Amino acid sequence: MNGFTVYPAVDIRQGKCVRLFQGKPEEQTVFHQDAVEAARIWQHYGARFLHVVDLDGALEGRPVNRDLIFQLVNSVTIPVQIGGGIRDMESARAYIEAGAKRVIIGTGAFASDISWLEEAVGELGESLVVGLDAKRGRISVAGWTETKEMYLYEAVQILQEIGVPRIVYTNILRDGTLSGPDFESIQKLARETDIPIIASGGVRVLEDVIRLRELEPQGVEGVIIGMALYQNTVNLQQIYQTLDTMD
Repeated sequence: MNGFTVYPAVDIRQGKCVRLFQGKPEEQTVFHQDAVEAARIWQHYGARFLHVVDLDGALEGRPVNRDLIFQLVNSVTIPVQIGGGIRDMESARAYIEAGAKRVIIGTGAFASDISWLEEAVGELGESLVVGLDAKRGRISVAGWTETKEMYLYEAVQILQEIGVPRIVYTNILRDGTLSGPDFESIQKLARETDIPIIASGGVRVLEDVIRLRELEPQGVEGVIIGMALYQNTVNLQQIYQTLDTMD
């Protein structure tokens, strides 16, 4: 599968680059005191795209680390996709105008009135990603602190009808755990929709990345890797070397 993208994750909390265990704010590990420097480091090691999340923004429902993220985007030359607290078009536009390649809408995609999501699809096009964050098959919102009475595959159908161009799927209970991706759900999701999928959560070793790339029927478009890179259970340069020989 050509075009498979690996996204090192830079999750920002109080200006620092952190990782959470299963999205729990109380189970945090700080990996870099400066999130901007973390982004530069991943670029130095060959990253081709970055995945940046404003964790404070996700919890508060509005961009909190926006100025820092503006600085981050302008400190690297590789494309960046940004999520966390983007609940309206003004916030989405601000990031795109600052140079972000894509914005990720999570909670806001499943508000009672989704007309603004339809507006976002029309205005942002390929710059829009919707985050499908699930816990035990149901959609989680509000920085993963609440679970809606909406099942994952029900949500996918809504997004397909609206014309969403890309999805990030995260199994919250795998995120930050190094326990392996939720291959079964990702496989089913890939069969349920034609929307390109970026997988997130649980990657531990290189073989996980290869398996995601080769899932039937068409694999996934990319994978977000956080804890495995920070804990050195996978090596970014080795991943690229392996994937490049497979294309």
